Amino acid sequence: MAAKKLVLLAAWIEEGVRTRMTKEFPTCEFVDARDRQVLEARLSDAEIVYGLPPVSLLKHATKLRWLQLASAGVPHELCSALQGTSVLVTNLAGLYGPTIAEHALCLMLMLARRLPIAQRQQMERRWDRDLSRSMADLRNRTAAIVGAGNIGQHTARLCRAFGMRVVACRRTPQDTPFVDQLYDRAELQAMLREADHVVVTAPLTKETEGMLGPAEFAEMKQGAYYVNVSRGGVAQESALLQALSSGRLAGAGLDVFAVEPLPAEHPFWSMLQVIITPHYSGETVNQSAQPGEHFVRNLHCYLAGAPVGRRVDLEAGY
Repeated sequence: MAAKKLVLLAAWIEEGVRTRMTKEFPTCEFVDARDRQVLEARLSDAEIVYGLPPVSLLKHATKLRWLQLASAGVPHELCSALQGTSVLVTNLAGLYGPTIAEHALCLMLMLARRLPIAQRQQMERRWDRDLSRSMADLRNRTAAIVGAGNIGQHTARLCRAFGMRVVACRRTPQDTPFVDQLYDRAELQAMLREADHVVVTAPLTKETEGMLGPAEFAEMKQGAYYVNVSRGGVAQESALLQALSSGRLAGAGLDVFAVEPLPAEHPFWSMLQVIITPHYSGETVNQSAQPGEHFVRNLHCYLAGAPVGRRVDLEAGY
């Protein structure tokens, strides 16, 4: 009798999906490896891992054939460690578009309707209708989306529903739904000049790291808003801080940061025009059965020798 394939579950999977897996895959042994000691003890025998083990341990994973990440993001160091190996890497890209787009639109609305200030006035029991003079609608404004992949396209869909004009920039020119005008990477600054709201949805790769610097923020409209729901490192943080401090940007909604958790002494915490959320825009998906169900579909394909979904290009970084 052939030995079972060892599958390490290094990330949480919804209990109902876990129960299904043991029934649907009798040729696999599933081991909860969220505990570091269990992971270290069993990694050398694992053929499949769900989740992200510490990259430093992967050198011990000599039998590893497939790594299914429990996220859409792909760490730089993982790509470097596995380039040139035969390990297949897949992620959860495609699951997060609708929920992260909702978060982006929430931040845009809060900024445009001046809700953070209204909340502070509520706590002060202060009725100040003059606040409405600095309020704006999204309708007839222009949203510029940096990174028009799955999340960017869902953001564009919601922006269009609010009556916005949508422009976007992406690495590979192709038909992009809900986008009125598509720019290539070389035209990024031209696109930014049009934007009332800049929304970053691009993955963090070698190409996108620091792509929004002093020159790019200088091209944004005076009084534009900036929202980032992908990775903090896409922008140079010092340039973003300068744009906010100088008033070039009227405000920012940030779910992601260069360093996480955001240090307590960071200037963002005390900037009244900045909304901070703790990198949780995709957590409704992470706390659902969707990631586990995606893994189950992929596992069926893997065991049948069929192509798996959401394969990562380790050279491109996503």
